[in-house]
Amino acid sequence: METISYKKFIAQLTDKAYREDVPLNGSFELTPLCNLDCKMCYVHLQDPSVRHRMLSGKQWIGLMEQAIGKGMFKAMLTGGEALTHPDFWQIYMYLIEHGVAVHLKTNGLLLDEETIARLVEYPPIQIDVSLYGCDSESYVAVTGVDAFERVSKNIQMAIDAGLQNIWIAVTPSRYMSPWTNRVMEFAKSFGVSVMVNSTLFAPNENTGRKLEDIKISVSEEIKIQDDRKELFPRDQYSDIDSFYGTEQDRPHISDKGLYCKAGRSGFTINWDGIMVPCILFPRNIVCANPLADGFEHAWQAINQGVKEYAVPQQCHSCKYNERCHFCPAAHQKTAALHQCDPDVCTRNQQRLSSLSKDYKK
Repeated sequence: METISYKKFIAQLTDKAYREDVPLNGSFELTPLCNLDCKMCYVHLQDPSVRHRMLSGKQWIGLMEQAIGKGMFKAMLTGGEALTHPDFWQIYMYLIEHGVAVHLKTNGLLLDEETIARLVEYPPIQIDVSLYGCDSESYVAVTGVDAFERVSKNIQMAIDAGLQNIWIAVTPSRYMSPWTNRVMEFAKSFGVSVMVNSTLFAPNENTGRKLEDIKISVSEEIKIQDDRKELFPRDQYSDIDSFYGTEQDRPHISDKGLYCKAGRSGFTINWDGIMVPCILFPRNIVCANPLADGFEHAWQAINQGVKEYAVPQQCHSCKYNERCHFCPAAHQKTAALHQCDPDVCTRNQQRLSSLSKDYKK
């Protein structure tokens, strides 16, 4: 019997789900609340009254049960801080017991001995631990909390306990700028996979935060990626593909339809129960309410919405259209008008031009 690698199996499965509009990958934003106060966070709310509007474990499980029935194979649990949801373990174990591959995102503060022991016994397919600093000063500057020692200890404790598939996530922002290289070096010291995010998206309006206050310059962004290439093996991921995606055999530009997997083989349900194609997709383009209308009806609405979305005309003549495909989440200010945000285009063109030079070396 011919065998293939798990990575290739997942790639083939995802491609088939994309072609057949199967909701293979689900992202569940369990809560907007968090035990940190990161200044660049797109979702974190501080008003404790939102607890009364959050979905209960029973509601989340009801939606997940319907999603599994329609083909969901993988679920990402995120927040806020997912581990702070009062029914987290009920939700997590439901997924595990139903054969769903769970991808957990956490800031590491609650990754204590008890949590690690449970995750070792019932492991996620991947766990991303965000690292926001290299010492107490940087942690306070970025998150408002001196969590450096505790998070560092918890990461090492998880590694020592044998928890597999740990990734450390670093998200550069204006608040991290004085320490970004040191944070990457510290992340590397743990000896596990590291991802350095290259993009900051606009925070949700109800957070009170603004992208202009948190983003870094394109030149700094490019320098960080250059430094990252010096620190980490090139074969971990390709710069170009990590930002622009790796879908094969896509048309360069078509009049309608987005090229990413959002709404085609994946979906997000935000903390308030609203379904969108991806976690930051503008609701004024397409969204649905699976609690009121059922998962199947919501998925069909999302799927149809992304397939019918008219790509901005500017994209048709753009020389970067082979690698840069229009993203409504990035162009939030103008996406509902089916137009490109000039500022976003300029940043992407500068970034892609720099990455392309390195990519061809």
